[in-house]
Amino acid sequence: MAFACGELGLRLEEFYEMPWCEFLIKSYAYSRMQEEKLRHTRLIAYSSQIGSHLDPKKLPRSIDQFMKIGSEKNERKSNKNVIFDDMKELFKKRMQEYRSQQIN
Repeated sequence: MAFACGELGLRLEEFYEMPWCEFLIKSYAYSRMQEEKLRHTRLIAYSSQIGSHLDPKKLPRSIDQFMKIGSEKNERKSNKNVIFDDMKELFKKRMQEYRSQQIN
């Protein structure tokens, strides 16, 4: 309730009358807007660091390496798991096909 009345700016009556799915949509939109603000802040911070007099060898190579936001933090790990799970399922499927061919 504090999130709805505070961050989302809803009145208490609006919150109580709102369906759950609408609340989820509004909360998702709020988190997306916050992430976009953070990306903007990251761009400013990255630009100020690159434009400064720091040693170029110690500077981050990309803006994503400078500061990871939201899903970027787990992106590399999750991609590996998805690929591994997909390959595992493909292997099982092919083994079943192979075994069925051996029996016939």
